[in-house]
Amino acid sequence: MYCVIIVFLLLVGCAGGGPSGPRTPIGGIGKGSTNSYYCRGEWHHPQKFYEYDQTGLASWYGPGFHGKPKPYGEKFNMHGISAAHRTLPLPTVVKVTNLQNGKSINLVVDDRGPFVYEGRIIDLSVGAAKALGSYSKGLVTVRVQSVPGESRMLSDYLAKNGNKSGKTRDGRTWQEVYQDEIAGRHNAAVTEGPTPATKPAPAKTPQKQVTPDQSTSLDDILESVAPAKQSIAKNPAAAKGIGKFNTYVNLGEAYVQKANAQNVAAALPKTWNASVQSALHPSGQMLYNVRVGPFDNQLSQQILKQARDKGYAQAIMIKD
Repeated sequence: MYCVIIVFLLLVGCAGGGPSGPRTPIGGIGKGSTNSYYCRGEWHHPQKFYEYDQTGLASWYGPGFHGKPKPYGEKFNMHGISAAHRTLPLPTVVKVTNLQNGKSINLVVDDRGPFVYEGRIIDLSVGAAKALGSYSKGLVTVRVQSVPGESRMLSDYLAKNGNKSGKTRDGRTWQEVYQDEIAGRHNAAVTEGPTPATKPAPAKTPQKQVTPDQSTSLDDILESVAPAKQSIAKNPAAAKGIGKFNTYVNLGEAYVQKANAQNVAAALPKTWNASVQSALHPSGQMLYNVRVGPFDNQLSQQILKQARDKGYAQAIMIKD
């Protein structure tokens, strides 16, 4: 009877939230995050693969856990971008979509939870909840879809470049490592190189690349695209052939005083098109943050890097 119970628990652990079909085995440091654990009166059995696609409630957690260590040692920053899940391997890259407003974000699950209230499938950091537009609501219906290839790449990278728990030597968070080293590169990695028996495409004239030591600055580029943005605003049909200007960069800081946020926005380059946004905290306190844009995805990535260089370590990209 004892053996039967153990087998049953193992089967439960393998059930997880993944769809049927091929499953991506866990790599790198993720292998150490699949042991069963006991919390708040029940056992939890992490799945041993990355595939996951579920719809349910998302909550956010913050003040009571801010500064406390996560399973791999890093202290939780409620203003950053991260999430907690009961059974996904750590780390797992997931796409979280707010089904009430359509906003979505790719983030790294690096903590365990939520452990209260039926129906909650993921706990978001305050920063992630703000990015999804769910912060003021508290609870929101979301779809959580794992990104298996990028999850495996991230776990392998952390095993190679971090300590035994995956904590990076350079102090970057897992979300920052994902953005810097992994995001969007999985498909390119698996399709790299010419297909056999296929003639290589004719060589293209290399385009001029803008680098920090060249005379062309990011502000120069933004000035040059401003007319295109105005044209698109007046005539959406003009967007054909031009990158979509639907991406913003949120500086990631929350201000109690609106004037403080306004001062930050005023100090940024005019070409960044900074604006002050407000969000109502569940406590009733109105908070203010600064976002810049919109720009196309490529320009937003450059601005994100510059924002972090300016000291806004929690800056994130948001698609409207």
